Amino acid sequence: MSISFLVQSRHRAVALVFVAGLGWPAAQAQPSVPWTPGVAARHAIELLVDEAGLDLTTTQWPLPLAAVVQALDALPATLPPPLDAAREQVRRELQAQQHSQLSLTVRPATDALSGFGDDATPGSSLAVRSAVAQGPRLALQLGGRITSHANADRPGAAFRLDETALVTEALGVELQAWTHRAWWSPGWQNALALSQNAPAFSGIGLQRASASTSDSRWLAWMGPWNLAAFIAQTEDVQQPANPFLVGARLTLRPFRHAEIGLTRTAQWGGRGRHPSVGSLLRLVTGAGSNADTEGQQAADPGNQMSGFDLRVRCPTGLACAVYGQLIGEDEAGHLPSRYLGTYGIETWTADGSDRFFAEYAETGCGSPVGKAPMRGCAYRNYAYPEGYVSAGRWIGASAGPDSRLFTLGWIDGAGRGSVRLHLGSIGSRIGTYSPLDRDPQHSGRLLGLTLQHRLAWGAATVTPELDWSRLDTPSGVRNQTRLGMHLRMDLDQPADAAGRGLADALSGSQPAWNRALVGAGLVVGAAMLDRPLDDYAQHHGSTPSAKALRRVGDLLPVAGLGLAGLSWLLRDDPAQRTVDQAALLASATAAVTATAVKFVVNRSRPSAGQGAADFSGTQRASSAFPSVHSALAWAVLTPYAQRYDAPWLYGLAALTNAARVSGRQHWFSDTVGGALLGYAAGDHFARRSADTDHAPGARLWLTPQSVVFQMPL
Repeated sequence: MSISFLVQSRHRAVALVFVAGLGWPAAQAQPSVPWTPGVAARHAIELLVDEAGLDLTTTQWPLPLAAVVQALDALPATLPPPLDAAREQVRRELQAQQHSQLSLTVRPATDALSGFGDDATPGSSLAVRSAVAQGPRLALQLGGRITSHANADRPGAAFRLDETALVTEALGVELQAWTHRAWWSPGWQNALALSQNAPAFSGIGLQRASASTSDSRWLAWMGPWNLAAFIAQTEDVQQPANPFLVGARLTLRPFRHAEIGLTRTAQWGGRGRHPSVGSLLRLVTGAGSNADTEGQQAADPGNQMSGFDLRVRCPTGLACAVYGQLIGEDEAGHLPSRYLGTYGIETWTADGSDRFFAEYAETGCGSPVGKAPMRGCAYRNYAYPEGYVSAGRWIGASAGPDSRLFTLGWIDGAGRGSVRLHLGSIGSRIGTYSPLDRDPQHSGRLLGLTLQHRLAWGAATVTPELDWSRLDTPSGVRNQTRLGMHLRMDLDQPADAAGRGLADALSGSQPAWNRALVGAGLVVGAAMLDRPLDDYAQHHGSTPSAKALRRVGDLLPVAGLGLAGLSWLLRDDPAQRTVDQAALLASATAAVTATAVKFVVNRSRPSAGQGAADFSGTQRASSAFPSVHSALAWAVLTPYAQRYDAPWLYGLAALTNAARVSGRQHWFSDTVGGALLGYAAGDHFARRSADTDHAPGARLWLTPQSVVFQMPL
């Protein structure tokens, strides 16, 4: 099924995109990485658009980060307090996007309804992202994420370059290479053509560098606008193998209170589908589309979807907006047909502290509301029998095809959380592809709840999440509860800032029960990644880079101890020797404690083949939990990291964790347990050594015949 781009002539459609894409003035701008706001920041942006006239579109994400900064800077210096607070909230999140960051998500590999801002991929994951490297012609950000497989039916681990972007700019256009998710919709729960339900795509694209009103008198009528086009690689699709996803979207606000979006996406290519330049041109122009006969299907370049959306602010004085999106699965008279639809209304409080929305979606061909939908049409195509998917997950709405979903939502404007209540019917399977025939275990009447609450610890935030659903299926009632936790930590915060971040939550300045609770939570969370990371190590552990990592990581604790010992013996500076002694005492304490814990826990190592839940190892002294290597690395480096404000040393210690997992000597949670033990010991002795009024509780000295270590109990 293939359609043209919302005008009566497909050739005029191409001309429209060409003129809009190349017609703006050739202004020079600094390139910037793509940015998608969190839920609270998007709420703040919409508040500024509706109440302060922010010159920015709101229904297409990501946008270039500099485009959002430009629009914020153009606002009046003085705004009413709620709007000024909203502006500052967006600025804080923009600043955080440019910092390096560590993220840990812990939850089972079960699906749940996902909306804007949700990390929909089931299972646990660990991600890291660098700070933005910015130059006059180039912007670069590197990221990586390892996760249990995106499809719970396909176990294993996957690595992606999430939040990686390389961007250059010329003549007001950005050329981008990236790995990220996107959201093309005015809705909060549903995006029918491109949502955040599938894992991040890797692709290349063009995008307007600004999203504000053009200076050209020929284009100023569009108001704030943006145009993006891309081609990306889908994952784990075998029929045909390795197809691409092609997309283009134009958003504009020609009237102050009305924003319009035009969207076109297509599955294209794949083994046996002849992904040639000519085929791509036929796709763009719509030639050979809407195939019916076998002869026409042979020339059909791909499976296309196209449509439009509209968001309209209520008349002045009413704090509300209505929105809708229609995406066609077929074509009639050069226009989309067989629509999927989303319809919603949203309102916000006068002080901007809360936003409420009600949204209804029909994902069966045959919207608008009231028409009988055609089953087996939405997100399906003869040329792509595995559906409109990537990594086995729907690229469009997370409810999947042939569903009807009503959602009531509340968003806390301060970013502390959100609540969504779902009612309706599921026609296929939430989140994940299922065959065309009705799935009796995963389809039926739905009642669901999604709840998130954000807790801040300075540079770190912890977000517990609850997803509950009750599905009345033909095979019986199916209740499912998914509990999870998301930890995000800014790695660019100063290490010595009191009361900041996860490091302080684990330090000696906190009560013992608090440190134990946080540490236990991290170990339990890490255990969710034990099997996926071990699977990844089995499949990639023989690569040259993995072997080099193991050599460096295994050597690091020994080298650290040796250098600390030499420095303590040879240096005359009392302050330096105090740090050296703290590192040596911490290492000795961590090693003794870790060995004692091994005897108690007696966990089998991955190489034993008994699984992560086996605690009947034959040799207690060499059992898995915790990792002594990790404990030593963190213990010896923590005093130096704290004394000299060098948080990068923690990253060096983490190489040992990665090496032990890569070599299958330990489960991931073993190395986390060892790291926490080593950090606690290093933090304890670093604090005692820094207290000049407190004699050290432990001592280390040499005699001609021995090395003596003494610690009061």
